[in-house]
Parts: sequence; C-alpha cells; structure tokens
Amino acid sequence: MATKKILGLDLGVGSIGWALIEMEDDKASSILGMGSRIVPLTTDDSTQFSKGQAITKNADRTARRTARKGYDRYQLRRAKLTQVLRQHNMLPERMDEHVIDLWQLRADAATEGKQLTLQQIGRVLYHINQKRGYKHAKADVSADSKQTKYVAAVNQRYKDLQDLNQTIGQYFYQQLVDSAVQTPSGPYYTFRIKDKVFPRAAYVAEFDQIMQVQKFFYPEVLTEELINTLRNEIIFYQRPLKSCKHLVGLCEFEMKAYTNKHTGQVVYSGPKCAPRTSPLAQLCAIWEAVNNITLFNKHNEHLDITLEQRQAIVEHLSTHEKLTAKDLQKILGISPKEGWSVGKAVGKGIKGNMTLYQLRKALGKKYNHLMQFNLQMTDYMDEATGEVISRISDTIEKEPLYRLWHVVYSVQDREELGKALSKQFGINDEEVVDALFEIDFVKPGYANKSHKFIRKLLSYLMKGYNYSEACEHIGINHSNSITKEQNAERVLIDRIPLLMKNELRQPIIEKILNQMINIVNALKEQHGNIDEVRVELARELKQSKDERAQTTEQINKNERENKAIEERIREHGIRPSRARIQKYKMWEESQHQCFYCGKSISAAEFLSGADVEVEHIIPKSILFDDSFSNKVCACRECNHTKGNMTARDFMETRGQIELDAYLNRVNEANKEGRISDKKRDHLLWHKEEIPQDFIDRQLRQSQYISKKAVEILRSAIRDVYATSGSVTDFLRHIWGYDQILHNLNLPKYRDAELTEFVTYDHRGQEHQEERIKNWSKRIDHRHHAIDALTIALTRQGYIQRLNNLNASHDDIAEAVRKVNPLMEKKYSLLEKYIYIQPHFTVQEVTDKVDGILVSFRAGKKVTTPAKRAIYRKGKRINVQDGLLVPRGALTEETVYGKLGNKYVVKYPLTHPSMKVDDIVDPTIREIVRARLDAFGGKAKDALAKPLYSDAAQTMEIKTVRCYTGLQDKAVASVRFNAQGEPIGFAKTGNNHHIAIYQDAKGQYQESVVSFWQAVERKRYGLPIVIEDPKAIWDKLIDSDLPQEFLSTLPQDDWQFVVSLQSNEMFILGMEDADFEIAMENRDYQLLNKHLYRVQKIRGKEYTFRYHIETTVDDKYINEKGEVKPNPALSMQMKKLISIRSFGGWLAQHPHKVRVNLLGEISEV
Repeated sequence: MATKKILGLDLGVGSIGWALIEMEDDKASSILGMGSRIVPLTTDDSTQFSKGQAITKNADRTARRTARKGYDRYQLRRAKLTQVLRQHNMLPERMDEHVIDLWQLRADAATEGKQLTLQQIGRVLYHINQKRGYKHAKADVSADSKQTKYVAAVNQRYKDLQDLNQTIGQYFYQQLVDSAVQTPSGPYYTFRIKDKVFPRAAYVAEFDQIMQVQKFFYPEVLTEELINTLRNEIIFYQRPLKSCKHLVGLCEFEMKAYTNKHTGQVVYSGPKCAPRTSPLAQLCAIWEAVNNITLFNKHNEHLDITLEQRQAIVEHLSTHEKLTAKDLQKILGISPKEGWSVGKAVGKGIKGNMTLYQLRKALGKKYNHLMQFNLQMTDYMDEATGEVISRISDTIEKEPLYRLWHVVYSVQDREELGKALSKQFGINDEEVVDALFEIDFVKPGYANKSHKFIRKLLSYLMKGYNYSEACEHIGINHSNSITKEQNAERVLIDRIPLLMKNELRQPIIEKILNQMINIVNALKEQHGNIDEVRVELARELKQSKDERAQTTEQINKNERENKAIEERIREHGIRPSRARIQKYKMWEESQHQCFYCGKSISAAEFLSGADVEVEHIIPKSILFDDSFSNKVCACRECNHTKGNMTARDFMETRGQIELDAYLNRVNEANKEGRISDKKRDHLLWHKEEIPQDFIDRQLRQSQYISKKAVEILRSAIRDVYATSGSVTDFLRHIWGYDQILHNLNLPKYRDAELTEFVTYDHRGQEHQEERIKNWSKRIDHRHHAIDALTIALTRQGYIQRLNNLNASHDDIAEAVRKVNPLMEKKYSLLEKYIYIQPHFTVQEVTDKVDGILVSFRAGKKVTTPAKRAIYRKGKRINVQDGLLVPRGALTEETVYGKLGNKYVVKYPLTHPSMKVDDIVDPTIREIVRARLDAFGGKAKDALAKPLYSDAAQTMEIKTVRCYTGLQDKAVASVRFNAQGEPIGFAKTGNNHHIAIYQDAKGQYQESVVSFWQAVERKRYGLPIVIEDPKAIWDKLIDSDLPQEFLSTLPQDDWQFVVSLQSNEMFILGMEDADFEIAMENRDYQLLNKHLYRVQKIRGKEYTFRYHIETTVDDKYINEKGEVKPNPALSMQMKKLISIRSFGGWLAQHPHKVRVNLLGEISEV
C-alpha cells in the first residue's frame, strides 16, 4: 500500500493556512493536521502593502529622525560659525532685535555703499545660517506632481526676485514695511515670511553680494580665505550623500556562497545587480522582448521572424520611445488583412531604449558621437565545465554612451555634473547640462542581473535565441526544470534555514516566508518527511508594487461603481446582491440587449432571470474560466441554441448579416471601453484559437517572490507544485467546503438575529436557505486552513485537465462513467469529474475545522542589539558596539511644552482635540468662543472661514496653545535646553504589557508598562516583565538609577499573578475543573469555544477578541439596513470580552495559554 504525505500551503499577506494529509493508493486517507497561522500586521502595513504603497511606519519614523538630524547639523554649523566669528571679532552684541530691525540690517548689508559693523555682519550671517533655502535635487523632476509643483513655485519665486533685482533680505524688508499696520501700541506686520521659500541659489547669491559690499569696508578681515570658509565650509556646507551601493542586491546568477570560518555563517558574494537604466541592461531587456515575439495568423500558422528582422526591430526600439503594432507590421511586411494579428504580441507597445531616448532628447543632434555603443564579442572558458562560451567584452564600459550614462547616473549635484560633462565630454552648453541633470537614471531601480551576467546572456540573445535558450547556452537552468530522474536523485536538507534579515528587501514577505519555513520544519519534525507540497500564493504576494497599486485602484473603482449600481437595482424593487450587481454590469455593457441577437432586454427581466440568462462566452466545458471576462448578457433562446459552441462559432451559424451586426457590437463595445480587451478576445475566438495553456499562464511564477517560495520548499521536499486561486475556489465549491464556516458560525448569528432566509433559483428549481447577513468566509481566520486543505487535494492532473478541457472531454466522460454512471444530470461534466476525485467528506473536514486553534505570531521584541557603522571608501567600519535599538516608536509624535505645572500643546484651530476652555491665551480664547457661540457650538461651520485676532482682520488665528491635562507619569522628557533642563515632553506611547500582582493584603494591583518603560528596563538590564519584584529590589538596593524610573517598578512585597500583552492567548469563561479536563483530553473543539487573544490593554480595561475573528470593528446591519458599530452585540455573541475590574477578571476564570505555530495548546 503506497502512502504519501502531502502538505497544502495557502500563503497570504498576513496569514498562512496549512493542511497535512495522507493519501493511500491515491485515495484521501486522513487529515494529519490543519491550521491557520496569523502574522499580525498593523492595519496601515497590511493596507499599504496591498495598495502597492511603501510601508510607511519606519519611513515616517525615518522622516522624523531626519528632521532631528537636520536640527542637530544646524546646531553644529551654528557652533562652528560662532567659533569663527569670535576669532575675527565678529560675534554679535545682541540677538534679540525686533523682526523689522533684523531684516533692515540684512537688506542694508547687501546695499552698495552701506557699511555695517563687523558685529552686525556677524548677526546677518547667523540669520542666513538659520535658513539656507531649498536645495534642488535631481529626483525633484521625477517626483509626484505635488512635489514638482512645489519646486516650480520655489524656482518661479526666485525668478521674480531676480526681475526685481533684489536680494532675499531686501525683498522681505520691503514687504514687511509695505504690510505695516499702525496701532496705538505700535506697528505690526501682516506679511508672512514663513511660507515664502526660496532655492538655495538665492541665499548663496545674497551671501555673495553681502560679502562683495562689506569687503570694501573690511578688506583685512573679510579675506577670500575667510569668505570661502564661511560660505563653503560652514553656512552652505552640504555633506555628500551616503552611498547606497551596499544595499543593492547580488546577481542571483553570479553570486556564490561562502562559509565564514569564525562564525560558521553562510554569506554570499558576487557582482551587484545592474541599474535598469544601464545601456547594457536596456539593450538586454529589448532583445529579450524582441525574441519573445511570436505571431500566428487566423489559420494558426506561425510567422518565422528572421534575425535581420529582429535586428531591425531592435534598431527601431533604440531610436523610438516604443514599438507599436503598426510599427511591427511595417518592419515585418505583414498586414491584418492577411490574417496576421500583432496586438497580443505588442499589447500597448513594447517600451524602447529609454536611456538612449532620454539622452538623445537632452543632447540634441550636436553630440551624436556620444551615442556610440559598439559591442565586441570575445570567448572565454567556463571554469566549472571547461566549455567555451561567447560573451561581450568588458571594453563596453569604455564606450562613449556607457561613460555618459554613468556620469549622469552617478553625479547627483548640478555643479559637479557640469564639471564632469565639461572635462570628460566637452559639454559646456548650460541648457544641455540642465537637461541632463533633470534625467533621473536612479529611480527606475535595478535589474535582476549583473553587468557580468548580461554580457554573457546578451551575446546569445543577439543571435536570436529566446531568454531560456540563451540561458541554456551559458549553463543556466532558467526554468529550474529537471527530469524525473534528476528530481529523484536530488539531495534534500533536513531543516530549512530561515531567510537572513533584508535578504529579499521586503520585510512583510520575509516574515511570511520565514513563518512558512517554521511551519514546514515543525511538521517535518512531528510527522517525518513530507513527500509533496502544493502551494498557492495570494495575488498581492505575486504582484509587483506597481501591479498592487493598479489592482487597488481598480478595486476602489469597482466599489464605487457597485454602490451606485446597488441603488439602481433597488429602484427596480429588487434586493441587491453580488450576483445581481455583476448581472447589472453585463446588462449595461451590452447596452440593454442580448449580446448575440441584439434583442432588447429590460433590467428587471435580466435581474429576475425571466427569459434572460448570464451566458458563458466560451462554454465551461471547453475553457475553465468563470471570470467576468467570459460572461455576457444573453436571451434564453440564444443561450440554449448556442450550446457548447464559442460565441464566434455560434454567430457564424446565424448568417452573414447577423454576424456582421455582432462583430460591430463587439468592436464598438471595446472601442467605447464598455468591455475589456480580454472579453473582446473571448467574443471573437474560434474554438481552435483558444489557448491550450490558460491555467499554466496563470500559474507562471513571473515574480521573484513566487520563485523564491518554491525554491525554499524544494530544498527540503522532493516535489513542489503551485496552484491557482481560481482552481482552489472551484474545487472547494464542488466538494462542499464553501459552507463549512458558515454553518459553524450560524447558531450564534441566529441567536443574535443576524440571519435571513433567502430564496434562490438553482438549475430551474426554487430553494430557500437560512444565511448569515453579509456573510463572508473572510471574517473567520480558519478559511485559510480550508483553502490549504483544498490545495493539498489539488493534484497536477486536475490542472492539466482544466488546462485543455476540450481535448480531455472524452477522457473526463469515461472517468465519470466508470465511477458513477447514474450521477445526477443537473451537474456539468466537469463538476461530475471533480466531485469523483479523492477528497474528504464535508463532515470530516467540519470536525477538523471545529478543533482548529488559530495561532498568532508572538509580539515583536522590545529591542535588538546593534552596532553603529559607517562606510568609508565602500568599506563598512564599526564605530560603536553594544547598542539597543527599540523595535518601535518610544513616544507619540506630538511634543508638549510646559507652563508652570501644566502641559501645553499647539493645535491647528480646526483640530478635533482643540477645546475652547483649554486655550491658554485668554484673548484668543474669548474670540474663538464668540465665533462658536454664533454658530451654535458647531465647530466645523464656525471655523470654516478665517478667524482674526484684530479688528482690521490682518492677523489670522491659525493655531492655538492649549492646556492638555496630562499627568507627569504619562510623559517623558524628549528635549532639553542648554542647561539640561527639560523643555519638550511626549506621551510614552502604547502600552507594552500589564502585569497583575497581589499585594501583602491579598489585594490585586496592576502595573501598566508602556513601551518606553519596557525599553528602559531592558536598558538597565532588568526583565521586561517582572515576576519577582523582591529579587529585583534586592538587586537595585545600591543602584543609582533615576528615581523617575524606579517609581514605575512594582513594590517589593507584591506577588506576580499574570501578565497581558497584545495577541497573547487566554482561555476565558471556562470553569477551572472543565479547563483541566479539556487540556488533559486535548478537547480542542471545547477549548476552541473559549480561546481569546488580547486585543488591547490599558489601566483597568482589558479587551479580548475571539481567536477566529478577523475584524475588530464590531459592525453589523441594523434594522434600517445600515452597517453600524455595535460592540454590545459582539459581547452578546461572545466575539468580544471587555473586562473593567479585577472582579470581572476573576469571574472569567482566566488561564493564560500558548498556542504554537501548529495550533497546539499548552498552559503558561
């Protein structure tokens, strides 16, 4: 009896479903285990990853840290300036001038014939040093529209200043004088300087003019040497940007592994990946695309493209922005009239050599000689095989085009670029230099190949070989395909090593893959060798960042359209549903008619199903495609007459007049954007034109992450296959697994009156069923495990059958006849075939699912050890050891000040936290109060228009300082003055954990420990969770730790009871005796009903969420059909438990437990 252990894996953005099954003689024997492992991500992380946005949590912290560094560097410049001014007797006598006096001083300093004292010149230099202007960066040109508009406004402001022939100081002084308003207490100025940003060049020009004017009066002091020091080494000094070359990934084809002799750690070395904009990388990408062009005519004849024609296409792409379908037809000398269609091969156009295109555009015709890029071939012997291989000579890097690209790519400073272009290429035209500076060759990123590998590959691509053939010629197995015998002889490792930090440069994907590795290792350890893995990756994991962004944009667009359609459906007196929304879209895209015969159809007819049906363009018996692009609105007569024909074949049986009308409908719908190109293709395909690899193309592992997941698994498991989400959905539905979670959840939703009876039509018969309102399997974490089980049962043979349904028809029919010739006729042949395949009964799966304990990945570490390193000449040098880096924000962002004993903060006037009674300034407080009273206390309406502090309405109130009511224990000092006194404070942020103790009197006490305090404990060498307070105080008896810190520790006579931290697990609401029996008997179905995770904690308030719940918003449909938050209903359904007292805590009989990554429970 042949037994086989198969593991199914469903990898998502923040989850892993797994199921290990045993097959005996190709029959489903037993489910060895199944579970859901959740990798908690913040809402922002998960949403931003799915949307294709950068994960901004660390980016935001980096931005704030960058601002602090900028302030630190300003202080260093100021200190250095003070030192130099003191040496030359230029230190200012005072720094508290009125604003108008200071700007007058600065204006006079640049005015011919006006002499300032040396001390006044020093004061002006202090002022310039304080604000140096915006320094234009090359990336500004390729930035988003908001950034480019900002830069354009800054530059325009400087041009206007030059037209006025004024310096910044002279301009601001004049504007202040012109805006003066006289009052009894003296003038004040309404002109706002803060928003008027000028480029760095404007400030440098002002400095130069001031030095030129004042040098006339002080030639002995203001020497060229001093001016240069002040200008280039202090005030306008800008350190060179740090090189990021060490962050560029290694070429996967050329890197080699080495074992560190001292640590035993495996490290990789090899050439770095080439920039995508490199002329070599661009040429390689073009040849790959050109050699991938395959054309067929309507007779399915293949066009043989000669090498000369391929070279002509490459030449076109080297001189044009893209290659269009018409361009390709012209080069190849073919025409659509002859039956040749090039649309699929070209799509929206093959992108040309953007590096060449941009350089030519910037240089014009004057520098054509710099476009020279001659490739010389050379042979070398492969050290491993002894084979002679052709490659492009490394002299390519000396070619003019390559050298020019490298200068534009490498030099980020405009002045330095001008010098390099002049010295190396004789380019002195300032307009050309500006145009070249605006080209950003860095932003497109890096290819997945090094220049070394490209030089090998390109030599064969240029001979007309496609990518995989070229790889084969240089000894690379691109597809990783091996023979059955080679696979059987592969040496497998016992335990898969974890990915190294930053190995993939995508932290979220690294987390998921490492969790996958942990699960596989744990299963191998518990169940022995696994024979096969079948894996499915969530769409988001397989997509690039740009593709995820496009998908999100399309989803948002669909959601908006769906909401509008819902309202239109209600107008017809019909309840909207997902199926009816899809139907309505089909009805609109067909312009309210049958897509085949053109018969008019009303919306009510189509939505109710009266003589109108959803029609599969290509029958499911021919093509496994149940997507929207394979469905149209059709009358019942056409649907039945069409049968198993494709739409095109069917219409050709109706005569030429109807066929022409049909073709016109299809083309018009596509031209007007009512149907996609994919649906158009489906509507025009003959049966013989249907691709035979429809699902294979869906499964192609085009993204690096997909390849990496398979590569990791194949290192320890003999056979690894990928499957498609559409296949999984179909099999899960046919085998009846779709309703398992619905039925398990039904009783508690029924008790909460959140169900409804739905009448539906299925294959001509009316049915009624009780359903949970707004049900989705995605509200239950266990759906990952059910998907994984379906994946484990998905054999490659099913995919091959589905891939070529038409050719497999007879084989499928014979297989069904052998197993059950009397199977009901109401099922399609494909559904019958899938149903008879080996799978577990619904009851078997239900029993297993009911015992799943969802496992959550443990919370992150508080700190990680680190070293501080710098890079000098490309080498990493450690300069500091023993650092502890917090794994999160120590404080909240807002910085508070202090007036007396009260903490204050500055709010925008419209900020929701702004309260009138809290405003510090009594005059402003009364002005704001009066405006609010005039609008009945409605802040949104009251503050919609500007509010002023003066009768002349020139001083607008934009921000107000408010008292906050913060207590000392809730804040930490984050800013200090020169005397070391705290002047800035911040909230200590989220709570890390809460520890519950019993004091000497037996009373329960809690210790709320913030993340800040947890980091402090780690810093001082104390345990983060203090379980033995007496031992800690004995240790600290002679310590000199700050009293502020010591006051946060539990008292020495307290006894530790338990601690609560986010996502830790507890059994709640179960009697102690019942808990002991359930644990002893491993009664997971009972324990499942009482398992909760810690959702959030704060003083005397602990919130727990039922472990299977995926959402925390507690939203439900009310009597009016509105979706509104209702936490009370969640508590009634025991999805949520909120504890606000020690009595409530004890009433739940809490038991802290640990659920490991395989869903096994143990008491802590």
